[in-house]
Amino acid sequence: MHRLLKTCFFSLLFSLCTVAEAQVVDSTATIKVSDIIIEGNFKTKPQIITRELSFEKGATYKRYQLDSMFVWDRNRIYNTNLFNEVKMDLVTNEDGSTDVKILVDERWYFYPFPIFRLTDRNFNDWWVNRDRDLSRVNYGLKLTQYNFRGRNEVLRLWLQTGFETVLNLYYQIPYIDKKQRNGLLFSSSYFEAKNVPVTTIENIRRFTSSREQVLRRAYTNSVVHSYRSSFYSFHRTSLSHLRVDVADTVANINPNYLGDSQTQQQYLSLGYSYTWDKRNNRNYPTKGEWYRASLTKFGLGIYDDGVDYWSARIKLTKYWELKDNFFLVSNLSLMGTTNAAERSYFNYHSIGFLKEVIRGYDLRLIEASSYVLQRNEFKHQLFGRKYDISKAMPVRQFQTFPIFIYGKIFFDQGYAEGYPDYEGSAPLTDKYLYSAGAGIDLVLVNDITFRFEFSRNGEEETNFFINVLSLF
Repeated sequence: MHRLLKTCFFSLLFSLCTVAEAQVVDSTATIKVSDIIIEGNFKTKPQIITRELSFEKGATYKRYQLDSMFVWDRNRIYNTNLFNEVKMDLVTNEDGSTDVKILVDERWYFYPFPIFRLTDRNFNDWWVNRDRDLSRVNYGLKLTQYNFRGRNEVLRLWLQTGFETVLNLYYQIPYIDKKQRNGLLFSSSYFEAKNVPVTTIENIRRFTSSREQVLRRAYTNSVVHSYRSSFYSFHRTSLSHLRVDVADTVANINPNYLGDSQTQQQYLSLGYSYTWDKRNNRNYPTKGEWYRASLTKFGLGIYDDGVDYWSARIKLTKYWELKDNFFLVSNLSLMGTTNAAERSYFNYHSIGFLKEVIRGYDLRLIEASSYVLQRNEFKHQLFGRKYDISKAMPVRQFQTFPIFIYGKIFFDQGYAEGYPDYEGSAPLTDKYLYSAGAGIDLVLVNDITFRFEFSRNGEEETNFFINVLSLF
């Protein structure tokens, strides 16, 4: 009996070892991709997905090569912003051939989204500097069709009224050729407002208003040609036309609003940019790098409105994925312009809009002819989970609700060179700026990000700010 049990034990041990050995994947094994199978793309054309693949049907690769390709190919497919999830795997057929199976979960593509947004630079500017004035709200309707015709095109109609009236038509075609390298973008906008920022005092914009008279109208038209030379390289060339008209009231308050008390200005601008984008998630990246360099000429000599200057920008951002859900990101942004002394107020560049900010100075607008920003963030994922809400949500694309929470500490610094003989931003120009703080990032469906940040800046101001935009 003892010998029988001993024999059974060693037989079982040998079987387990054999199974375990069989489950070990040979990373050097050669695999020929027999076919590429895509499932879940009910609307998206297959070529929009296969454009992002670094492997080809019929080619042979080592297993470790495919594993590496799958990581970044999945990221690129996800970064088209067409899918909630992307899965890639190898499938062995009965005849011994191997296919690559790509399973995608398409997002909802048509959004008749109501507009209810503040006219001010951010929520904090409105809450503190504008005394939570609800009359400064814009409302209307934004109709957006993503993935138009199943080709990742974007068609948008923006209808807004309230504090500012905006009409905008936007159409982006990512690819117009068979090789899917050349694209076009068209945009046309009309803007009018009875409330206009006419000057800046101590880094806060001052507005003037009229109940009856439109104080500013603007017409903008632009066309952009894009060229994708590789998976991560993008070239863009743009040509834009802008015309702005202001009432005499604006020119009387600030004669330099358009320069020399003018009430009309129009000019053409020509720009070029190069972008290297290798991020694991375009909306909330935690790994990879993103670099951009651009050069724009404002005023091409066709209109005699005094607009004649160059603007150059460089942005470098690096993301590190560390161990145990820790992450690090560092960003450097530089901007420089020419003919600063001849610039009108309307054409001033500034720190304080969208992602061009130094945290801790959210309440201040820093107008600068050139600047350098350097920002750093160290964070840890505190919570991450995707909830199945299919019982309460009948629409398939919204039946998974993700919630991710990151705790972070940060340090930002910068320097802004002011405009000659201009006092509006003088308190914060031509000096070293810095801030440090801690906060929470809340990342929800479609990577929508809420930032809650506690900071202290170089002016010895301590603040708590809320923003609805990923910074990096």
